[in-house]
Amino acid sequence: MIKLIKYKKRKIKVIWEKEPGCFAIYDPNANTLKIDPKLSKRNMAKTIFHELWHIVCYVNKIDINKIGEERTAKLAEEFVNILIANPKLERFINGLLVRRC
Repeated sequence: MIKLIKYKKRKIKVIWEKEPGCFAIYDPNANTLKIDPKLSKRNMAKTIFHELWHIVCYVNKIDINKIGEERTAKLAEEFVNILIANPKLERFINGLLVRRC
């Protein structure tokens, strides 16, 4: 389980606990992301992509309300479907991201 997400100059603490009424929630004021640890692997992946989208929009001052929560969810979560259907793409991307000393 991850404990921290770095994005631009932010360090977002990841808290693995259920938030009542949702799978996860990003709190920009506290720099925290709470995620339900009991989600299935697929739902957890979709949820993380979704919350990363919230983080990207917040940090870059993009008004997510213009997109809407349902469209935000659908768009962000589609990355999971693409990666599941294309395991070679997933491995290729992971290979591009490997840090070498």
